[in-house]
Amino acid sequence: MSSKTFLQRFIVLWVTFSFIVITSYGICTSNAELVDPPWQMFRRDLRHTGVSPYKGAQANTLKWSFKVEKRITSSPAIGLDDTIYFGSVDGKLYAVSPEGKLKWSFKTGDEVTSSPAIGYDGTIYFGSRDKKLYAVNPNGSLKWDYETEGAIFSSPTVGKHGIIYFGSGDGSLYAVDLSGNLKWTYTNKLYSPISSSPSIGPDGMICFMITKGIIYALNPDGSEKWKRRIGSNVYASFSSPAVNEDGTVYIGSENGRVYGINPNGEIKWIDGKRKWIVNTGKTIQSSPAIGNDGTIYFGSYDKKVYAINSDCTLRWSFKTNGWIESSPAVDSDGTVYIGSSDGSLYAIDSEGKLKWSYQTNGWIESSPLIGSDGTVYFGSNDNHLYAIGN
Repeated sequence: MSSKTFLQRFIVLWVTFSFIVITSYGICTSNAELVDPPWQMFRRDLRHTGVSPYKGAQANTLKWSFKVEKRITSSPAIGLDDTIYFGSVDGKLYAVSPEGKLKWSFKTGDEVTSSPAIGYDGTIYFGSRDKKLYAVNPNGSLKWDYETEGAIFSSPTVGKHGIIYFGSGDGSLYAVDLSGNLKWTYTNKLYSPISSSPSIGPDGMICFMITKGIIYALNPDGSEKWKRRIGSNVYASFSSPAVNEDGTVYIGSENGRVYGINPNGEIKWIDGKRKWIVNTGKTIQSSPAIGNDGTIYFGSYDKKVYAINSDCTLRWSFKTNGWIESSPAVDSDGTVYIGSSDGSLYAIDSEGKLKWSYQTNGWIESSPLIGSDGTVYFGSNDNHLYAIGN
């Protein structure tokens, strides 16, 4: 074999090998980007459906509880390694192992009632009443922070394209990139605080509420798409919108009603003659969940949990012994998990019957999440995070 022929064959082999390696690496990277944590952010996903692909705990067996210094109103999130992240009124973000052991805590300058969101690289994003959004590395060290002009109750949403969206008490919705650089802001003309968590529809539409009872929809570039008044006041990180696959937005209000709103901002009509509005008569701070079959689940200050069919008819209701601020988590079997001010977490089956309940020593504002092994995690005002599982 001539040296020229040998060199040509070597080049061909080298190019082929390099192509295989690069292609394989690209496939691995692409697949990794498609893997979502079991419960990535408030209400689990971008549309804030509150629905898990996993089957939740079948009995009220306590696996462990973890005590912090003050009450927990922040709803937890869980990473790919099953680490649980949550905030507390004591001003800290906590990272707890699946065995209930402290991994680390991160101290801010004020209360943390915002629920954390987890990026695809493991970075944890959350807000504090000290007016800052924090980005914390998986080891608990600060990556960066972004300061606004108001307290942050809003729970951030991490978009698919690496943009973090969150509201502030200064009346602005912020979009920042993974390095903490501002992409754009939208400020409502009333300068009304934004405590709701933004949800993102299938078309990229960003929905959120202001405390004056107006729901806004923005285009991906931050320009206004539409707005609609549905009430006068919405509190803290509750009453955040949920978006169905068809773009319908569901949201509760302090006037006791849950609304179904079409992607164009109009109240949804049923059979061409009546609007999609459910009236409970009491304030609704619970954020709706949207089941895989289109059923809408939410709690009300009338002490009931509701399941409403997509045609706006009542499927079932379940009475607790206290008002409900917690937002429901729905598992793959249609079981609804939700907390109440009576201190209990309830598991309600798909027919509206009690499956089990677990009593704590404080009312439950925190919304539960469902881990990949079916463990249900939630916080209580008795200063404990609870893990319920088999």
